[in-house]
Amino acid sequence: MWPHVRRGPVVAEPPAVGPVVPSTPEPAPDDKDKDLIVRIVHEEVVVAAWAEPRSLPRGGGQAQIIVRLQKRGGAPFPGVEVRLRCSSGRLYSRGRVLTTDRRGMTRDRLTTTKTSVVTLNAGGKRYRFRVPVAEAE
Repeated sequence: MWPHVRRGPVVAEPPAVGPVVPSTPEPAPDDKDKDLIVRIVHEEVVVAAWAEPRSLPRGGGQAQIIVRLQKRGGAPFPGVEVRLRCSSGRLYSRGRVLTTDRRGMTRDRLTTTKTSVVTLNAGGKRYRFRVPVAEAE
């Protein structure tokens, strides 16, 4: 299928539909990014990601992490590999590769007691957001 995996910014290239177009491998990721390697898509990816609820109460809890990917122009982007990690707490996926569905969406679940920064790699495009936990009064 794919002879190698790359990481880095997404550059508008021919779509990854049909035969695989050979591409130049990028340098090995540094240690902090090894857990976010995914198959690169060769088309611009528009990423939207958020937590529901957007913040957690004092003591923490669980939040659904929702990721929506679209192509330029707004069409859903199915079949894209996504990996997430969090700075605090744990993810249900445990960092495994998730794949967007026909609507261009995938989800995970964060369980945390402290404010966490969720970082994701969606087809080669990085995205980051905070899930705050209310502080003790």
